[in-house]
Amino acid sequence: MKEINSVRVLLLWDQAMRVASTVRTQVMALAEGSRHVISVMAFRGNLPSDLDLSRFDVIVIHYSLVLSSESYVSAESKLRIKKSTALKAVFIQDEYRFVNRSISAMREIGTSLLFTCVPEGEIHKVYSEVSLPGVHKVNVLTGYVDGALLQRELPDYKDRKVDIGYRARKVPAWLGELGQEKWDIGQKVGAAALEYGLTVDLAYREEERLYGENWIRFLSNCKATLGVESGASVFDFSGDIQAEVERATLAQPDLSFTELQRRYFLDLEGRIRLNQISPRCFEAAALKTLMILYEGRYSDRMIPWRHYLPLKKDHSNFSEIVSILRDESKVSEIVDCAYNEVALNPNNSFEALVRIFDDSIIKCLGSNYISIKNAYSKTEFSAIVSRYDRERIRSGRVRSQIAWIYFFFFGKVLGFTSESFRDRVQVFLGKYLRPVFRKILGG
Repeated sequence: MKEINSVRVLLLWDQAMRVASTVRTQVMALAEGSRHVISVMAFRGNLPSDLDLSRFDVIVIHYSLVLSSESYVSAESKLRIKKSTALKAVFIQDEYRFVNRSISAMREIGTSLLFTCVPEGEIHKVYSEVSLPGVHKVNVLTGYVDGALLQRELPDYKDRKVDIGYRARKVPAWLGELGQEKWDIGQKVGAAALEYGLTVDLAYREEERLYGENWIRFLSNCKATLGVESGASVFDFSGDIQAEVERATLAQPDLSFTELQRRYFLDLEGRIRLNQISPRCFEAAALKTLMILYEGRYSDRMIPWRHYLPLKKDHSNFSEIVSILRDESKVSEIVDCAYNEVALNPNNSFEALVRIFDDSIIKCLGSNYISIKNAYSKTEFSAIVSRYDRERIRSGRVRSQIAWIYFFFFGKVLGFTSESFRDRVQVFLGKYLRPVFRKILGG
């Protein structure tokens, strides 16, 4: 039961068509679990003209909205948020890209509270007191354990059809070595699968990624899955690295990652450590799917050989990994430990995130803060959302059509071309068509 004087929070997010389930789960966890009164609005572009921001104590921008992009949050919306007397809080992810633009956007709206995935010891390197003066910065994970997964009936290990399943995408070279690992692990395991007689289901293209229930069913049918630490090992503060790499790739599509790294960002590798545990690790632990992961710290939430099998990055111990994968009793011991000590660990739950969120808001507002008295009733706010949703859904259909064209083009039209050719096409489209799409989508 919410207290009468609960803090009134407006939570803004982007309810995109192809969105990872952890995004929606996080938004709902905050809305339903917080001791504050959370009003959730899915929006993109301009806020509803009849939405009075002065009737909220706090405005939260979720990471599904890219605050620095006007196609997500328009200049008009940022100005309205800035003028509001509410506390402004921001959740941010993928913090390695256009860092300066993100900081500028946060300053523009008057951000006071930042939930960042950058580890505590590294936060000052990205968000200094000079760049974001007076902002309270709180470290959170990229995702948490979805309690609903813990209630699922799962197939027995012997009944799972796939030995190793994995979905990834080839990320741009300018994200550094950590980004390349997501691609490398699947490629190398796929190449060795035939030698070891493994049944694998490995895919790397954007159009082959799985979302929502499709992803959960897939992971539940795998005896094991692959993984690396989440994040990137290069921070592109100005966006110049991305621009230089894309320019070079267009001119010489066969340039290797090593050569691009040597030319443009070798000296920046690993200066800021963003390595984090991925939400996929929590999903695998909850679904009792064995994790085969590159060696790493994983936010110190898991222990190698106890909760997962650590694969050396040169794959020199892969035969040992395979022998354990074929030992049902050993696998059962590891997945049970991961389930009981990782998936069921309350510090890894969305409830833990909600506590951090609630406490951080009170810390910023002050324990003696008295909430506004003219807050929206549930009926009033729902009416505004309903009116806005009709327009949002219409514009969403356009984005859905563009997404369908994109995935059809890469999956069908270019499905049998080489990876290097597809990469070049993707860079070209991103460079020249992105501004066009922004105009179409009202950004």
